[in-house]
Amino acid sequence: MTSKIDITRQPLLLALATSLVLTVLGLLFRLPFNAPLPAMSIETPLGALLAAFQRSHHGWSVAAVFLTAISSAYLITRSTVRYDLYMRRTYIAMVMFSLCACCLFGCEEWLRSWATLLTLQLACRNFEAGFRRSYAFGETFRGAFFLGLVPLIYAPAATVLLVLPVLIFLFRRPAREVPVALVGVCLPWAITSYVWWGMGYELDYVINSTIAAALTESGYSLFGGAGLFDLLAMGTVLFVVLMSVGVYLLELGTLKFKARRIHVFYVLLAAMILSSSLAAGSDCCTWLLMSMPLAVSMPLLFVRAEVRFSMITYILLLGLTVLSLIG
Repeated sequence: MTSKIDITRQPLLLALATSLVLTVLGLLFRLPFNAPLPAMSIETPLGALLAAFQRSHHGWSVAAVFLTAISSAYLITRSTVRYDLYMRRTYIAMVMFSLCACCLFGCEEWLRSWATLLTLQLACRNFEAGFRRSYAFGETFRGAFFLGLVPLIYAPAATVLLVLPVLIFLFRRPAREVPVALVGVCLPWAITSYVWWGMGYELDYVINSTIAAALTESGYSLFGGAGLFDLLAMGTVLFVVLMSVGVYLLELGTLKFKARRIHVFYVLLAAMILSSSLAAGSDCCTWLLMSMPLAVSMPLLFVRAEVRFSMITYILLLGLTVLSLIG
């Protein structure tokens, strides 16, 4: 009887269906598809291209966001299962990601924000795949390349670049991979600078525009316009995350070495993303990027806690999320 109501043991199809429902609800209620895209003061060149595409190809942008949301939820869950990040196999990370990314953290510039999230996710996936004893030049290069691409789309997220030296130490990468990582981070900047220089701009146009986009006041407040149910849902997420960190500290001995390091990596990544909110140009994209490390950490509580407590917390979180959408 207990196994039937244990939400951490729900089959993949049920978790996928729940994630799909949350994604559709989030797209319908949270993202202002019918509202005109607000004019941004200064954007990065790549961010401006995505904003122009969103304005001129509305339907295709919606389809791209929907496919990105579903694939991101699946890829996060696949990584957590592949690297045994919890004490047992569970697919609940998929639900937690869709709940946070689609239902709680909507954003006006949804195409740019989701492109940033997907780029950061691809970077993390490559870094995780390169966490092994043998050389992983390819994974290190691709991960660093995607990481370097992130601030070119959303400038305040340049803080995530600080995770690279920590990652090299945390994942015990050999010294020979350090130059590869540096080249990978710098290459997106070199390519975009060359492309815009070929279009008639100054060679430093991309760098200067990215710095200006990070330092220009956006007028956005992290909790601006949040309703009662929004705050309650976010508070419940914060409670689950803090409890999950406590579970991690208690269960260090039961987690594999690689799983322990990956959890630390995502906690550090969350800190770097949250620090991007201190930049003047930060906006709601910061919250959306937080969905990925939150979704990785939150299942720790549900896996470790007593079944009835997990079920109550799970239902409460889903209920508050739905109320935040329709309230």
